[in-house]
Amino acid sequence: MQKKCYSFKKNIRLKSKNKFQEVYKKGRTIIDVMSVLYVLPDQTENVRIGLAVGKKLGCAAVRNRIKRLMREVFRKHKAELKGGKFIIWVARRRLVKSDLNACESVFLRLIKKAGLFKE
Repeated sequence: MQKKCYSFKKNIRLKSKNKFQEVYKKGRTIIDVMSVLYVLPDQTENVRIGLAVGKKLGCAAVRNRIKRLMREVFRKHKAELKGGKFIIWVARRRLVKSDLNACESVFLRLIKKAGLFKE
């Protein structure tokens, strides 16, 4: 039985502006009422994620709370995802008022639409 790794290390994060722009331009877009997911294939076996929460959604404390929720959801479910993908998860206004369970259901719905679950 394999032990699941629930860490969220730096090599999993997508941070550079150039990579974000590349994923936005060349990647597939999956849209939901509460958030948007951009997915771009990659040659590595890892899944890398970038989180985007715009300033229109609230002050810094609100944006940081949303990002913490998004990171936690990804951290819990990254073992279930196919490797070799760049993912950008963009929050929308409705995600601000949600809790962890709603955020998790949104992420799982988007991942299922994108076909990123392991078989």
